[in-house]
Amino acid sequence: MKKVFGYVLGLVAALTFAGAIATTANADGSSADAASGSGSGSADSGYVIPKGGDTGAGAISSSDAIDSSITSDSSSSMSSSDSSANSSSEIKPETPAKKPAKDKVLAKAKRIAVRKHYRKNGTILYLEKGRKGEKISLLTKKGKLVKKFTVKKNGKFDIRLTKKEAKKLAKGEKYFLLKAKDKGYKTFEIKVKLY
Repeated sequence: MKKVFGYVLGLVAALTFAGAIATTANADGSSADAASGSGSGSADSGYVIPKGGDTGAGAISSSDAIDSSITSDSSSSMSSSDSSANSSSEIKPETPAKKPAKDKVLAKAKRIAVRKHYRKNGTILYLEKGRKGEKISLLTKKGKLVKKFTVKKNGKFDIRLTKKEAKKLAKGEKYFLLKAKDKGYKTFEIKVKLY
């Protein structure tokens, strides 16, 4: 047993010693190459020589290694920034479109009113409480358009009619319709009685 144990110890010692010699020889050889500047393992060439002195296809350029690490770092940072930009653009909620403001209802006290009774087949319609810019339409009882008018000033105003228009409004009826629309307000309708 002692012989076997001694044999194993001797073998381990021999292998350790051989490894140390090989490492020292390899270091001496590479330093000699670096000092002489000859071969593919010169210090200026920028190649990293793997253990064993291989300078062939297995040799890696240190500059290539640095370039590849920089490229991989920059590509990963770019991809992370792209993904964060995409995620931030996806997270933003859409702003709802603004709803148009609803038209107000004009109070009856402020609506256009007939100032004087309208005589059948009359050519002037006397009105009051007009609002500048208000659009007025005169219609028959059945809703057929006879005349359009735009109010030019606030307060009292008159609408002049031709004889033909007056006959259309009064034909076989007891009243006709007046529709008015002002900006920001709903259209309202009044009945104009024929006297």
